[in-house]
Amino acid sequence: MSNITVLNNVDHADLKVQINSADNTFIHVNRSQVYASEISELQKEFPLLIYRDDKTEQLQLHAILGLSKDENLFLCEQGWTTRYAPALLARGPFSIGFTKSDTGETNAPMICVDTADPRVNTTQGEAVFLPMGGESPYLQYVKKALQTIESGAKYNKTLFSLITEMNLLESVSIEIKLSDTEQVSLSHYYTINEQRLSALEPESLQKLSQYGMLGSLYFLLSSMGNFNRLIELKNAKSALQ
Repeated sequence: MSNITVLNNVDHADLKVQINSADNTFIHVNRSQVYASEISELQKEFPLLIYRDDKTEQLQLHAILGLSKDENLFLCEQGWTTRYAPALLARGPFSIGFTKSDTGETNAPMICVDTADPRVNTTQGEAVFLPMGGESPYLQYVKKALQTIESGAKYNKTLFSLITEMNLLESVSIEIKLSDTEQVSLSHYYTINEQRLSALEPESLQKLSQYGMLGSLYFLLSSMGNFNRLIELKNAKSALQ
């Protein structure tokens, strides 16, 4: 059961978070929901695809991290091997909370921590606060991830609205043959139709640029090349087993 409380440097002065990848099952996942606001960093490392939920019909951005269940090929014993980690995974046991005033107005966002999370303790891991109460580098890293998540939902809504309006979604079925006996299929995914994107009228291109999404669409397309790296990592892992 969760125990989410507002983070502060008095009650949580000695708080630490265990982020070692060997013990952190929370980041051993083969895909993560991500946000349009982080595409420019993500596309340097991971394949990015658009997922449509069968039940809700809602679109999500996914970074593909592995090709088997609970497999993250971008981890080593020390942590992430990439220069950037998806914000949703980088935030750890932290979240953003809001309170309401007596008049019903929403107050400024606050950082919250789930003290019941198994990664949270007072003996091992990354310190959240410095000895004199200041923010540790780890907390600053978490704050940046939380800011990305907070703004990301708005960016995603804008992105999906524009690509739907301009009919840029293209269904993609990915079949990856790893060996004579092992094959991986990724379904229910979409990418951007490059021909339709290139053929857009100037007004549409200007609209995409105005909302800061034109570059993001090309980043999504270029990220598909990262599947080659993913396959290399998978084959290297299989060779060691």
